[in-house]
Amino acid sequence: MKAAVFHKPGDISYDTVEDPKILEPNDVILKVTSTAICGSDLHILSGAVPQGEDMIMGHEIYGHRRRSWSICKKS
Repeated sequence: MKAAVFHKPGDISYDTVEDPKILEPNDVILKVTSTAICGSDLHILSGAVPQGEDMIMGHEIYGHRRRSWSICKKS
């Protein structure tokens, strides 16, 4: 899948990342149809909130459930 990945202040790229997996009963995989950035993302991108490693940006999402634990247990 593709994601906006923060590497260091001012350096963000659209990278191929590993597909998510259902590991726990509360896990859900969404098909994201839109996303937004918020103040937290801007602070990380500017370097005001230090990050020790690369991270996928964007936690303000809208989407539809693709998979969940109960669906995976049945298949």
